[in-house]
Amino acid sequence: MRFAWISLKARRALLMAGLVLAASYSLHAQPNDGPPEGGPPDGPPPGELQQQQRGPNAERELKRLTQLLTLTEAQQAKVKAILTEQKQQINALRASTANAESGQPTHPSREQRESIRDTADTKIAALLTEAQKTKFVAWQEKRKQAMERRSREDDDVPPPPPDGGQGGPPPGGGPPGA
Repeated sequence: MRFAWISLKARRALLMAGLVLAASYSLHAQPNDGPPEGGPPDGPPPGELQQQQRGPNAERELKRLTQLLTLTEAQQAKVKAILTEQKQQINALRASTANAESGQPTHPSREQRESIRDTADTKIAALLTEAQKTKFVAWQEKRKQAMERRSREDDDVPPPPPDGGQGGPPPGGGPPGA
């Protein structure tokens, strides 16, 4: 026996240390050209992922309404169908207003989106009890105020400069040449 002088316990410890070292080296050697953290491995590029997440999300809104209004299972099924239809209508509207040059979907006007949302809200309200309707109307008002606030915030953001720079005041804080 070549390693008779090393105890069995010591041999196991050395073997384990070698395995850990080899595993850590192989993990360190893996290339990191995958998607950024948080992105799906086989999903669309990050910009497209953001576009897909915009707009109403039927599942998320159904969950929110179920918690807020304590919807029954029958109500949940009907509300889900209404919300899914709403999402499909907005997607169809985006596709129909696609930019002719790039073929990329554009954003429908606020009035078009609000019309689709109002129709869906009317259908949902028809399914609710009086107590649920009261909560639903309060939630709608809160949602509308949040959308208006976001809209104002979006309007406050200045457009990027035409040269593609960072924008903002020139060094020194004043207008150029002052």
